[in-house]
Order: sequence, then structure tokens, then C-alpha cells
Amino acid sequence: MRVATTLLAALLAFSATGGARADEIIATTPADDEGLVAVKIKGLDHVWARPGANLSAYDKIIIDPVEVSFRKDWKPDVAGGPITSAERQSIKDGLAKIFRQELKKEIEGGGYPVVNTPELDVLRIKAEIRDLYINAPDVPRAGLKRVYALSVGEMRLVAELRDSSTGALIARVVDLKRDSDAPWLHVTTRVQNVAAARRAIADWAKILRKRLDAAHTIKQ
Repeated sequence: MRVATTLLAALLAFSATGGARADEIIATTPADDEGLVAVKIKGLDHVWARPGANLSAYDKIIIDPVEVSFRKDWKPDVAGGPITSAERQSIKDGLAKIFRQELKKEIEGGGYPVVNTPELDVLRIKAEIRDLYINAPDVPRAGLKRVYALSVGEMRLVAELRDSSTGALIARVVDLKRDSDAPWLHVTTRVQNVAAARRAIADWAKILRKRLDAAHTIKQ
């Protein structure tokens, strides 16, 4: 499952220069009630950013707990019967944990400590995974089974960047990502699904780290 690999290209387009990268912006619309400008960026569904936001002021990151929710019509059956409430919660908890692990690893590897206390130089990241739809969930149950699917599924990622000390909203993205269909049925396992999620989230985290790097380079 590919989480938006270019997600924060939109969020972080407004850097120390006070504007967005010309090669990313297609069109803009007037600011909303929160002072954000809707920015059309290729590859993303909806993007809003605060004009003049300066990311070079942030050297540390707070990562809020990641919330995960399934699409309302997701009612899969697996070997042994329908997915239970406990199994649903296990899937959500697992994906939220993976998300935080991969983001934290990439951010701290780039020299931006992940902290818990709001300060002037701390950027707060809040991310939600909504409308999660897994085509062939592989949950641990007794008995031999093989799970097949044409694709892994889809998810909608909603992310916000805020100033941790004031709570001011800097940017927001709402983006739906679908896993591309394979030309034939293939076996999916829990290990494979987790590995795919880690790769996708790691790609997303790299975008954030690179944008922070770019903002600090301009600052220098």
C-alpha cells in the first residue's frame, strides 16, 4: 500500500522563501477561513498551505498519535469467519505503530530530534489514516490458508503541520492513494503487507526530511 510518497511536498512547499515551488504549483485559490491557500499540486488531491510559512524555524518534531479508521463499507471475511472487533483494532494499532516508527527513524536520521514538549523551534505533525480498505487481510488464525488479491487496497491520508507552541496551522493535505491492480491474483501475507506499508511510509517520511533540509539550507 502506497502512502502518499509526495505528500509533504505540498505541505512544505511554503518555506523560508515565503512561497511555493513553481514546478509544483499548478493553480491557487483564495485563502479559507483559517488563512490557508488552496494549492493545486500534481499528484495530490487537496492541498492547503499558509502563505509565508517558514519551516526553517523548526529544528525538532512532535509526532502526535496516529489515528486509523476503516472505510465504512469494509466488511471482509477471512478463513474462520468475519473480522472481529479485536482483529480490526489490532490492524489499526499495527499500522499506527509502523507509521510512527518509520517517520521517527527518518526524521531523527536527518538530525531532527523527535521530542514530546512544545517549544518555539518544534513542529507538530498530526496524521490520520482514514478510509482504510484492505482487499485481502491476513489475520493470524489457526489452520492453513492462502489469501489472494489483485491489489492491497487503499487509504486516505489527512495530515496537518502546526506550530507546537501556538497551535497555528501551517498546512493541510487530504490525499487518497490506491494500490495499483496486479494483472493476476497473487498471494498476500501479513509479512508482505507490513513490508509494503513500511516502504510506503518511509518514502513519505523522506519527503518531509528533505523539505526540512531545504528550508534550513535557505536559512543558512
